Amino acid sequence: MNGLKIKIAIVCAIAAAALAMLFVQQQTVKQLRQENEALKAQAAQAAQAQQAQAAQDAASAGGAAAAADEQSHEVARLRNEVAKLRKSTNDLNRSKAEMQTRNQRLESAAEASKTAVVEAQAAERQRAQNVNTCINFLRVLDSAKQQWALENKLAATNVPTINDLAPYLNKDQNGNLPACPDGGTYTIGAVNEKPACNIAGHVLP
Repeated sequence: MNGLKIKIAIVCAIAAAALAMLFVQQQTVKQLRQENEALKAQAAQAAQAQQAQAAQDAASAGGAAAAADEQSHEVARLRNEVAKLRKSTNDLNRSKAEMQTRNQRLESAAEASKTAVVEAQAAERQRAQNVNTCINFLRVLDSAKQQWALENKLAATNVPTINDLAPYLNKDQNGNLPACPDGGTYTIGAVNEKPACNIAGHVLP
């Protein structure tokens, strides 16, 4: 009986130990399941966070690309504006140069015209002066003819020579007798005729 009791006690002890071990195993499995669920949740959160970060990175990359594209368009626009401004500046400088050249030509033409007018006026004054000088010489010749004829008691139809009239004429500082300043030739003529010059307009009134 004692042996049987001992066996029963051993069996009970073994059964108790088995039950205890089974309980521990169940608790361990339960704990492992909980830890597995927690790990799954963490993995899901990590995946969501990674997806969110990826989306944010994509959005940032898209924004950066859009900003870069916008900046590229702005740079192109500015370059276009600079090119237009440079062309406008070149056109303005070319217009200024052309205007300056035109003004210089106009000034030169005006100066040449002014010079031509001054020269023409001077030539006209000189011509009028030469006409008056020649006419005065013709008057002197006519007066000399009258004196020559009067002193020599000659008829009005007599024709003196320049040598005959020389004593009645005033010579210039070089000892020359009166002469036409335009190089005309004098015709003394008779006493009753007016002396003449072969230059047009050199005529006694």
